Order: sequence, then C-alpha cells, then structure tokens
Amino acid sequence: MKKQDPRIQRTRQKIIKGFMELIKHKEFSDITIADITQQAEINRSTFYYHFLDKYDLIDAIQSEVLTREFFAEVALQEVVNEQTIRLSLEAIRRSRTDLARHCQRAYEEFKPKMDHEVKLRLTETLHTLLDKERGVKEEHLTLATFWSWGIYGVAMAYLEGEETLQSSVQRLTKVILS
Repeated sequence: MKKQDPRIQRTRQKIIKGFMELIKHKEFSDITIADITQQAEINRSTFYYHFLDKYDLIDAIQSEVLTREFFAEVALQEVVNEQTIRLSLEAIRRSRTDLARHCQRAYEEFKPKMDHEVKLRLTETLHTLLDKERGVKEEHLTLATFWSWGIYGVAMAYLEGEETLQSSVQRLTKVILS
C-alpha cells in the first residue's frame, strides 16, 4: 500500500476536526462547505480535493475514522474467543456513545449509516480472524456475517439495558464457540 503524503493526511484531519467541531453546534443540514472550510482554515478547492461534498465527508468519518478506531483492538486478536466477543461488544458500545457525544444534533440522522459501518467492519474483522485461525475458506465470510449481525443484535439489547455485558458475552460465547 502506498504511503500518503503527511501534508495530505494533516489537511484531511483538519477538515474532519473542523466538521466535528461544527456538528456539536449546528444541525448537519445547516452546515455548509463554507462553514467547514472556514472552521478548518482551508480554501474550498482544498475541501473538494479531499471530499465530494459534506455527505462524502461524513461517510469518511464514519468508515475511516470511527469504526476503524473502535475495532482496532478486536483486529489484534489471534482467534475468535470470549475476549474477541467482549471486545466486539465494547467496540459497538463505544461507537454508539462516541457518535452520540460528537454528533448530538445529528445523531438520528447518522445512526443508520454508522450501524451499517459497524456491522461491516465487524464482519471484515471476524472474517480475517477466522481465516487466520482456521485457514482461508470460502464459508468464513458467511459465518463472519452471521456472527457480526448476531453480536450486533445482542449489543443492542445490552445497550438498551435488557442485558448486562457479562450475560451478553456468556450468551454469545455459548452460541459462537459451540
């Protein structure tokens, strides 16, 4: 993979940081490219060099920044086990709380996309772990997808207070590792 120029990375981070600051105070629908460029202290053409529009920016934030950060610890695991399941549940919890904290005013608007990104990232991570643990097999993608959606569903019950973290981990461990 080609390494990206540090200046490009810094500019991209300035844009993301500027947007994240704006979303704390304004509705997403009210934020303009001019607002973002002013907050990030860049010009309009620089914004468009990095992103198509503000929707592309929010997609990048959700897929590149938030979900990758949340599932980094899960991806470091060697096998799918109780620890992997616990880390996955905690990553889902963090994704929800972080989204709510950073995007309070647009939480409901961003939640469906973030939920999709979380499931996608968890599926990719579990797929990689399965291949690492059991050798590359075609059926691992199906199994990883099934597990990720199951983990996500149990995580929602945990987040809504219907289950504790420990009971969620135990229930999922019993199903996944049997």
